[in-house]
Amino acid sequence: MRATGPGQSALLLLDVIAVLDKFQVDYAVVGAMAASFYGPVRASLDADAIISFKGQTSLENLERELKKAGFDTQLRRGDHDDPISAVLVAADEHGNRVDLLLGLRGMEAAAFARAVEVQFMNEPVRIIGIEDFIAMKVFAGSPKDIDDARNALAVSGQDLDADLLRKITRQYGRQELDILEQLLTDNRKTED
Repeated sequence: MRATGPGQSALLLLDVIAVLDKFQVDYAVVGAMAASFYGPVRASLDADAIISFKGQTSLENLERELKKAGFDTQLRRGDHDDPISAVLVAADEHGNRVDLLLGLRGMEAAAFARAVEVQFMNEPVRIIGIEDFIAMKVFAGSPKDIDDARNALAVSGQDLDADLLRKITRQYGRQELDILEQLLTDNRKTED
């Protein structure tokens, strides 16, 4: 593993991505790393990615493979009211961790095709597309999540497809679409 001490979850993520790629698990980085990609840099002690399975791999098989690769793992399943059906945590001895999120309610499978590939430490990493990122943040709804969406609009908003953003956000609900429209209005006012 690449991490040599605490505070290196981004390096641990690269090791997790190697396992995901080996077993052809679709992923897209979300959370603080995506927020830092689309807006101001934001510190976080963990790294987050949303995952989707194709073929024969299952969550249990992935957990087993991560353990074989030397990760400490913990699998938590959400109940029927939870917007995330399961979280598989991969951690190392330094306290670094990667949260792999499965089954975000309202997220369409096409989000993985819209992810953008970037280089991090000379390795390809897939980051959730900006429209999906903003819609997810609006859906999450905490003040920090709304700030992340606002910052992404301010810093990277010129690159987004507003119609696609509205379509994606609509899938999360009417309230989320109303919040998005207010963010878009506020962003236009600050640009003028």
